[in-house]
Amino acid sequence: MVNWLSPLEIEKDELAFEKLIYALFGLYVWELFQTSGVEWSLFVTRSRKFKWPMVIFYFLCRYCMLWALIGLIISFNVTTEVNCGALYTFNSWTGNMAILCASTSLMIRTIAIWERKLTVVVPLLILCLAHWGLLYHGVIIVHATWGPTSCVVVQTNSAILKFTFFSTMGFDLIIFIYTCIPLLRNSSRSGLWHLLFRDGLVYWGITFTINAIPAILDTLNLNSECMPLVATVPAATVAAIAACRCVVRLQDYRSDVLTSSSGYGQNTIDGRVVRYMPGGASVTGISSGLGMKAPRFVRPEVHIRTDQIKMENLGTEDTNVSSAITTDTLKTPRDLEEG
Repeated sequence: MVNWLSPLEIEKDELAFEKLIYALFGLYVWELFQTSGVEWSLFVTRSRKFKWPMVIFYFLCRYCMLWALIGLIISFNVTTEVNCGALYTFNSWTGNMAILCASTSLMIRTIAIWERKLTVVVPLLILCLAHWGLLYHGVIIVHATWGPTSCVVVQTNSAILKFTFFSTMGFDLIIFIYTCIPLLRNSSRSGLWHLLFRDGLVYWGITFTINAIPAILDTLNLNSECMPLVATVPAATVAAIAACRCVVRLQDYRSDVLTSSSGYGQNTIDGRVVRYMPGGASVTGISSGLGMKAPRFVRPEVHIRTDQIKMENLGTEDTNVSSAITTDTLKTPRDLEEG
């Protein structure tokens, strides 16, 4: 039977935690290089336009997680006395900001799917503000001081950490349910439908599983020095990667659709023609999620097929009867009224 409270076991746990942080840092840097095309298209080629949700939440989530990992590595390798309390507060703030921005960016996408209906926006905003307040309070619950050779965590609030994990899981579940409701009501199964449903399901499954691990470890209360923090950093890292991937995939899909669209009042998505109705609606029912909206008023048109026969004088020497010419003319109701 493992004695989790023994100094030797705590030292082993801290060493395993340190190695885990190095592995997560390498994974996250690799992820940044793999998805660096976003920054390249924004700042170098300028082929991608700035959108305020992306600028605020996408980049905050992306780089706060990076700085959280860097701060943890600094805390492991510092050899001279530093302000450990400020260092761990910075690490907690950047890590919690990555989690908050990951959930908020997906919440904004859900609001866009619902076309900003107040019945959806108001409860989601209330839950989002509560989530932000809870995680901001979690910034100050980790206390660290300078030990003999390095920073040592001396106090954490396991109850608040546990509630934070479960609240994050619940908030992500609510966002996933709100995302699925309009998608399941829609009879069309376009490429956008599959993208939103699959990404929402995958993201929720990943975040639910990865946040369940630290919640379980904190519930078991094996030791208060290291075990409550072992799985929190992997949970934040995986959630940040999944959320940023979802945002980029939707942006790339929208760019592809807008590039391939043609015709007035319609677009082609995955080989299917999406026709717009008056008022900006489409047969997919989720055109606003792509940022594509048809003109508010569509001018009606009437197609009339006419046959014209041209005859010349039959008594002349060059008698000639022309063949019937069939033409298609396009008339509007106003043209018909004018005669």
